[in-house]
Amino acid sequence: MKPSSCSHHISSVRRLLLLGWLLVLVLSIAACNGGPPEWKDVFASATPAPSPLPSPVLETTNELIVYLDTSSSMAGYVTKDGQSVFGKTLRELRFATGTFANSDAKVLVRRVASDVGPALADMELTSASQDQSVYRGGETNLAGAIQSFRIPTTRISSTPPQTEKAKASSSENPKTEPIPRFHILVTDGVQSTKQGSATRDCATGSDQFCVRQRIGELLQAKWGGCILGVRADFHGKVYSEVNHSAIPYETHTNDPATFRPFYLYVFSPDPQALDSLVTALKQRLKGLVPRSEPIRELNLSFPYTTAAAEFEASVAKVARGFIERSKDREGPPAKLTLRVDVDTEKSGAKPFSILAKLPWSDHALDTANEAELAQLLTWKVEDIYPTQAQSGGKRFPQVKIVQTHVDSPGQITIDATAGFDAGTGEPSWRVCRIQAKLNLNQISPSWIKEWSVDLDTTREVGNRTFNLETALLGLWSASTTKDHVVAEAYLRIGPK
Repeated sequence: MKPSSCSHHISSVRRLLLLGWLLVLVLSIAACNGGPPEWKDVFASATPAPSPLPSPVLETTNELIVYLDTSSSMAGYVTKDGQSVFGKTLRELRFATGTFANSDAKVLVRRVASDVGPALADMELTSASQDQSVYRGGETNLAGAIQSFRIPTTRISSTPPQTEKAKASSSENPKTEPIPRFHILVTDGVQSTKQGSATRDCATGSDQFCVRQRIGELLQAKWGGCILGVRADFHGKVYSEVNHSAIPYETHTNDPATFRPFYLYVFSPDPQALDSLVTALKQRLKGLVPRSEPIRELNLSFPYTTAAAEFEASVAKVARGFIERSKDREGPPAKLTLRVDVDTEKSGAKPFSILAKLPWSDHALDTANEAELAQLLTWKVEDIYPTQAQSGGKRFPQVKIVQTHVDSPGQITIDATAGFDAGTGEPSWRVCRIQAKLNLNQISPSWIKEWSVDLDTTREVGNRTFNLETALLGLWSASTTKDHVVAEAYLRIGPK
């Protein structure tokens, strides 16, 4: 009896061991072919995105230099009582610096006409806010002013010419002097010179190319920058760059749409400090302008979002029998999972959508409205897993973006399709990176279109700026914002 009982026990153990091994085998097969890859394995094997080059660190002084366009065309912005929008803005630049980047920046002023003048005390802004006689210049050398951003204040005032020996010594032992941290050029936005520059890269007349080139040099050197646009009351003469005549122009107090724009070109080699400055400056200036004519911005370096975007997958009713969705709660970045029926190789790719919620920054919303911002984005789907070496003999579902549109504030819907192509390879899982970047050549923000005019010969266009669209959109090509990843998510997709 005992031997028989022992044999039965051994047989039972063997059956249990066999069942265990079979279970392990089934789970292994499911993990290899039917289950999605672990996210940690995906990111461990994916090629990392290239790190941005570090910005050069420049030594700066705690100074804010205001470059004031003193050409005759600016006089109409000024009233004797100093209570025009323009006049109040100039005084804000003088008195509000205590809030800029939590520091008390010393304010200096340089007049800009055919040349850029020496540094003057900040009291110059008070005088310029109410005295039209300050604005007597016949030319506007904006390019020269922007070029001066890189010049240390110790070199601004006139100095005796160097001897040949001194020049040789300075070239052999170059010394980098600190430059002012903040630079604001206040202007009506029109470059106008009677002679080309000494370097022959600026033509005579209204040469916006020259201004763009100078700003492009700053952006390429990793400076932070933006352009603020303000529409203000105006009582004076507008000077036509086309027919070289003066045209009387008067705004109407109760009709802000008649107001004439002026601009603040704000730049710094310290982008982080500049962000604080611009935020504080816009907040102070908001009380000076009508609600119907808010301050506008062309953002050239600041982030367009304040945090990581949120993503969620949605499957169209007609496709629910073919596509199943789930969401991984970990992140950011957002991670999504879809299972696709292999039969789509015969019935065709099926529709689904990805809902992206973007927390737009104030810099972005002052540049364009949400619908325009959505149109500025280019969405790209990139396969990141498995690698080419790992994918041999396998077949993967294909994801294609069809269109994007705005459905509600802050939400962009990305319509796409997913399905397997016909083939003999084993259906397998892949991981895609879905990424949005700014395509700054697609459209003009509406405010730039509305404020721009290409023919300035009549009084009716006195509320616009000559060639503004040409001037500003050219800046975007050199802007670092085109490299910003505005939104990013990862999609794990495989067979049902």
